Amino acid sequence: MPLRNQWHFAYKDTSMLYSVLTDHILLNEPYRNGAHSTQHEHLVVMFEIDEESGYFYAMDLHQTEQPVVDSLFVFRVSDIEQHSLKEPRRLEICWSEDGYQAFLLINGYPHAVFDFRQFVGYNHTKFPMPELGSMWVNKETTNELVEKWLR
Repeated sequence: MPLRNQWHFAYKDTSMLYSVLTDHILLNEPYRNGAHSTQHEHLVVMFEIDEESGYFYAMDLHQTEQPVVDSLFVFRVSDIEQHSLKEPRRLEICWSEDGYQAFLLINGYPHAVFDFRQFVGYNHTKFPMPELGSMWVNKETTNELVEKWLR
């Protein structure tokens, strides 16, 4: 079972988030790392940076044909000010206590969230749209949601 550190904020009033992966990254350097759910080993999320962009992936290992069930755009390297690309960022992947919600935090801010129970991915652009026929939907991360997640 992955190392589970209790995070400092509550989720949905009664649950805590558990930090399962912490790292420091540069947004313009290739990176790939992920974490299994704290309660459901078949649920996995992965964060990846290539030369052009950063994406957060939801995976269900019970889906043997295509385990990636959704993806969320996080950033485009060319949209980030050149001088700030050299600044290390703190990356954290947290899971909710019930193991169904995964949070991608960069410098403490939730840039992307997957809710495996509701089949919803949250980010600021709703991009990319899930594949046709997918049970997943992507919704926009709002200030209200961030406040709810971080209280």
